[in-house]
Amino acid sequence: MTSHLDPRQTLRRQLRQARRSLTAQQQEDAASALLTDIAQRLVTLSQASNANTQPIQRVALYLSNDGEISPHLLCEHFWQHGIQTYLPVIDGKQLTFALYSKDTLWQENKFGINEPLTNETISGHELDMVFLPLVGFDTKGGRLGMGGGFYDRTFANKPADARPLLIGLAHDCQAVKSLPIEGWDVPLQAIITPQQLIKVD
Repeated sequence: MTSHLDPRQTLRRQLRQARRSLTAQQQEDAASALLTDIAQRLVTLSQASNANTQPIQRVALYLSNDGEISPHLLCEHFWQHGIQTYLPVIDGKQLTFALYSKDTLWQENKFGINEPLTNETISGHELDMVFLPLVGFDTKGGRLGMGGGFYDRTFANKPADARPLLIGLAHDCQAVKSLPIEGWDVPLQAIITPQQLIKVD
């Protein structure tokens, strides 16, 4: 019998290949394009969410891997504006978040990805915005991740209008018409790509 997860696995493989096929210059151009009108974009997203009427003080980003669009220039933007920036740290089957600065010490997690070396972390629900990596997305806020489920477990049962605002970052080539969504998948409130801002109703 064919597994019901096969369509997701096939799609994940195709989309990972698409983003890994981008050249170094295309990746850098995409990272730069994320900054286009970013201040206005974030104001627009905050105003659209009842939970985000307060100033943005804490945001979470990620270290890019496997062809993911890099948020490193967004991080510089937040540092310049005095916004605290956090990175995910694997904690069992979920994530906590550690403050990120130019003095951060590093350790490799079980996937070979750097994460801050610290015992001082906060929960995801203490953040104002979380910028998530993804493999694929659709305009309804569906997100296809790498398959580990860490973000889904971390933000399970989060009301759509509660903090943090979940924003996916992606290359435009990662868009699909419709994703096969499972009950445990946590929807995004927005997706930002180099060419568009998608607000999910």
